[in-house]
Amino acid sequence: MRRAAIVLVCGLWSAVLAAQVDGVPRDIIEQRIEAAAEQLGGEADLSNLFEILTDRYLDPIDLNRTDAQELSTILLLNDVQISDILQHRQRFGRFLNIYELQTLNSMDTRTIRLIEPFVLVRDNPLGSTASLKEILKNGTNEITLRSTMNIESRRGFLDRPNFFGKPYTYPNGDELPDIDDLAVVDSLRRNNKVYLGSPFRVYTRYRFRYRQNISFGFTAEKDEGEQFFKGTQPNGYDFYSAHFFLRHIGRLKALAIGDYQAQFGQGLTFWNGLGFAAKSSFTMNVKRNANGLAPYTSVNENLFLRGVAATYEVGRNFELTAFVSRKDIDANVQSATSAAADSLGTVQDVQIIASSFLEDGFHRTYTEVSRKDALGETVLGGHLAYKRSGLTLGATAARVEYTGTLQRNSQVYNQFDYNGGENTTAGVDWNVLYRNLTWFGEAATSANGGMAMNTGLLLSLDKRVSMSLLYRNYGRDYHGLYSVAFAEGTNPWNERGLFTGLEIRPNRQWQINAYFDQFSFPWLRYLTDAPSTGFDWLAQVNWRPSKQVEIYARARHQDRARNTADDVDGVDPLVRVEQTNYRVNATYKVSKSVSLRSRVETVDFQRGSAALRHGFLVYQDIVHRPLSSPVELTLRFALFDTESYDARIYAYENDLIGVFSIPPYYGRGIRWYGMVRVTPLRRVDIWLRYGAFIYNDQSTVSSGLQEINGNMRSDLKAQVRWIF
Repeated sequence: MRRAAIVLVCGLWSAVLAAQVDGVPRDIIEQRIEAAAEQLGGEADLSNLFEILTDRYLDPIDLNRTDAQELSTILLLNDVQISDILQHRQRFGRFLNIYELQTLNSMDTRTIRLIEPFVLVRDNPLGSTASLKEILKNGTNEITLRSTMNIESRRGFLDRPNFFGKPYTYPNGDELPDIDDLAVVDSLRRNNKVYLGSPFRVYTRYRFRYRQNISFGFTAEKDEGEQFFKGTQPNGYDFYSAHFFLRHIGRLKALAIGDYQAQFGQGLTFWNGLGFAAKSSFTMNVKRNANGLAPYTSVNENLFLRGVAATYEVGRNFELTAFVSRKDIDANVQSATSAAADSLGTVQDVQIIASSFLEDGFHRTYTEVSRKDALGETVLGGHLAYKRSGLTLGATAARVEYTGTLQRNSQVYNQFDYNGGENTTAGVDWNVLYRNLTWFGEAATSANGGMAMNTGLLLSLDKRVSMSLLYRNYGRDYHGLYSVAFAEGTNPWNERGLFTGLEIRPNRQWQINAYFDQFSFPWLRYLTDAPSTGFDWLAQVNWRPSKQVEIYARARHQDRARNTADDVDGVDPLVRVEQTNYRVNATYKVSKSVSLRSRVETVDFQRGSAALRHGFLVYQDIVHRPLSSPVELTLRFALFDTESYDARIYAYENDLIGVFSIPPYYGRGIRWYGMVRVTPLRRVDIWLRYGAFIYNDQSTVSSGLQEINGNMRSDLKAQVRWIF
């Protein structure tokens, strides 16, 4: 099976020299999102990144009237390139056209072609004010309706037939309860044996945008298994979000009302939302570029701010941001006790004890519903920034308070983690641009005295060579409840490390990226019962023989410590866990409307002296996007064979616009999906996607209430979008 798959893809690669990479903006957006997906892994919510790039496509950045913060939002330029652009403008005056960028040492033709849809050069600046007539005429309205569902019946839907009208049957042959008996069904629900609602996931969104100045809208969503306009959800959707956002209105730089995000510095003191600077083949993108305030348009039900925030220019070179948020969050409540009761028996001063915060947003069973909005959360904070040419200094402070107390289940490894009902963080950040060098960093402290800091350099060593360095030292007792900084671990505490990245561009056809990251964990971690060390390196070579072709080869090795899997007495000793991935990827175009993408990837995984686990994935994509036809088609066929879940391989998949999939491929089987987009009317598009995993080595898929009796897992997605 493996040999046949490799022969198939190698045969397809023989047509590479006649190929071409499509320059359509949506392809560029997908390419950057795939890179972010590889950094974040798993089921990361990347819809916010899609919104950022889409906004910039609709309202491109004027190179003659921009700054480093705005240029960084498109995530296609590193700081060395941004510095070159700003210094060129300072030395030689305004740009005459975008192709003047070719004179910059750090820029190449491919990068210019990537950013071209998102930047421009205007002869005259756009005004900062507009009439209501102008706003309504040139603003954009967007309505999106989406529904997705799993085709095969899952254990959680025992009382419902699957898509083909067949009820679920237990894989072990146990007798099913009488699903026509409502009392039996109600008992199953109350004992969390089945889901309360339908298997459909429903999403609705409306948004209005005028340039970067005005945005307002709402989003509503219900997940599969959640009720809809009945039972535990009498108000319809499980999650509602709304925002009103203004930007660049005189001295008022930003105003957010409703749901929003706030990001400052390098993410140590306060950062709400995803951070896209991490270890990846984009070895120069290790610096966080904070957006300050931004509207929230995603569907994560806990990781956002709800309230009011504003950024105001308080004087020359100074900007002040203040924000306040009040919302309820999901939590695993262990107990709720009352301190006293008055003479009438009225409870006073109820104390809520929670063992963990929850972020998945699922409310499908009575237990999950009981955890919804279990704690109230209040966030107060501010950021003061000083900005001048080549220098940015900032100071941030934020306080988080809960209506209960977090008391984790005490373990040796987590004894320094946050517990309590309130926390305050404060920090300073800096960013210095000087010729071909950028120096950045942030230092922060939490109320308990824990400290954390990181600092880095980005420098252009030569016209063809750039380098990045990032050192971090995060105390084991640092408590950053809203910290999303560069780290090897999930959170920026209990870690020290040094990242070194290199980018070499010997000519227009070749580019080499590599990094080496060495790190240590001074205290214990989950499944690691002693202080430990590790390292991670990556090397990637890109070849672009013409505008029509792009091929890259990559190797990545990860080495870290973990408890042994052997059954031993006493404390588990640490063993080395090593994983090595090799990948070859080709993107090419066989005609003006048809593009092909091929990939072969292998993985080797070993934990201590356990057997070496192998895995491989090979896939072929066909993308048909004719310029004049109202129909476009995307297909993938993949073969995979991994010897364990540890040897799984993640792969980005094309999905409905605004939806992102990065599923793990594991086990042995095939994966295929097909997606069609139809534009029956101008500004109206309809999307339909069907995909399936078919396993050759499994009789059941998944576990628990998500278990499927059979070897196939498939889903169907449909979406209608109207832009007017």
